[in-house]
Amino acid sequence: MASAESKFQSGEVISAWKYICQLRVQLLKNKASLVLGAGISWDLKLPLWERLIEKIKQAMQLKAPESLLVSGAPGKAALVLFEIFHSYKKCEILEGGLYANANLVERKILSDWRELIHEALYSETKEVDRRATIDNHPYFEEMINFIRQSELTVNYNFDDYVEFGLSRADLNPTKHERPYQTVWSQHAQFTKDKCVIYHPNGFLPFDKKKFQSENLIFSDGAFADQLLDGIGGGLSTLLHVLTKKTSILLGHSLTDSTLLHLLRKAATISPGNYNYFIRFMGDDEVLDAQSRAAVFEANFNNYNLITLFFKSSDIREFLLAITIPDDEFLRESDILGLQTKYCYYMVGSIGIGKSTVLSQFGNLTTLDEWFDERPSDMANSPENLSTHITMTIDSWTNQQFGKKNDYLVDKKIGLFLVDRSPIDPLTFVVDVTEEERARSMLNQGIRPGKSSKLIESGEIIHMVGEPVEIWSRLITKRKETSWPPEKIAKLQSKSLELYKPLMPKIIHSTSRREVDVIRDVARIIFSSVYSPADLDTEMRNIANV
Repeated sequence: MASAESKFQSGEVISAWKYICQLRVQLLKNKASLVLGAGISWDLKLPLWERLIEKIKQAMQLKAPESLLVSGAPGKAALVLFEIFHSYKKCEILEGGLYANANLVERKILSDWRELIHEALYSETKEVDRRATIDNHPYFEEMINFIRQSELTVNYNFDDYVEFGLSRADLNPTKHERPYQTVWSQHAQFTKDKCVIYHPNGFLPFDKKKFQSENLIFSDGAFADQLLDGIGGGLSTLLHVLTKKTSILLGHSLTDSTLLHLLRKAATISPGNYNYFIRFMGDDEVLDAQSRAAVFEANFNNYNLITLFFKSSDIREFLLAITIPDDEFLRESDILGLQTKYCYYMVGSIGIGKSTVLSQFGNLTTLDEWFDERPSDMANSPENLSTHITMTIDSWTNQQFGKKNDYLVDKKIGLFLVDRSPIDPLTFVVDVTEEERARSMLNQGIRPGKSSKLIESGEIIHMVGEPVEIWSRLITKRKETSWPPEKIAKLQSKSLELYKPLMPKIIHSTSRREVDVIRDVARIIFSSVYSPADLDTEMRNIANV
């Protein structure tokens, strides 16, 4: 339950706090985007698909009464209506005699078709009312604040309300420069570092004199062409957004075949990159837990989407939580008693695939195995090294884990995926006891001198597999002689024994597709549950201090 002192009262938003922490970091790194669909237009008094088609029919009925008989899905209806429009408009233009050839006639027809759509789109919009319209929208101000901080926003809608919102004096206090760039071609070069608005379906600004796209993706045929373009390698900007950024799909119903194709393709290209889909809930709508779980799993498994079931008020709080300053966010989190830092340690045998999995989660803050260049002797099994070299490596390793831990301790907000924890070196001990090795890690690495730092707590993700298959992977790295299957099996057993008290999440990584292993890891990271293990206490227990 939310605190009465907090501005965040939504239980749904509080349950999504982990996701908010991730999105805050991504937005700060210029790696978060909104992908806007028709749903945001409802509160802007703009007609949605079905209503837009009806308005077009009404506008055509005097010259083409048969248009009122057109039925079917909006995309198909738009295709038929255009053919009717094309037929009577072509006759009108030819009778006028102003256009000398067929190419000019076709251009004029397309121009008039855009004009017809423009009139239908803005038929209930008045210039004097636009500011009041966005001020009365349940989450428009919070949405604009997100967009203002983001490099790129994808807007599948034709209208210019986002651009209008960005042009408000309170968001552009200098008034000397347009605070955004609008593009509709994937080939366009961005001239701004932030606030680029990309309209993949075309752009029709309220002011007809402003620059606008020549083509609109408005019918089934146009959507089909767009889909084919995507299959053929086009739509690179959209793929970039879905594979290299953390995106929030807002105002979508996930029925657009082109978008679904892109999401599926993105999940294949970047299996560790997960985006967010806001499944809009009406104020009186109720969805049982089983149905929610089914929707969540379908979107998670097929499209790498994390589904959030939000009402309009939830969306407002969600966007607000992502965009408020850090000090305010930390204060609100403290009031609510919510975690703002989530650490996950990837552990397991050499060659198990930790680094490969880690490399797929660029949407998180990842820490590699070592901060500095690793000594070449570490590629060998500890039994094959002299005592002097082993002691040198142990000292260097302690410092590396100290650096990683210092980094984690200093961070306040975000999701962190870490290759190995400070307990890992205990699996490689030779000629010393685990107790002695744990003490040296604590005294030389984690809290040297008079330091009182603790090992950062976190969930343990333990990767396991068949020793023979792990050994086969080491062949390509030329490590197979140092790490035969029997040594790998011993190392893995020792690791499992050491981490057992910390209740690790076990991931099997051999005899499986890489994408399935990555999804299992993602399922742990993006779970609404977070149960960090107390690594410091366990290390002290081992060290007997």
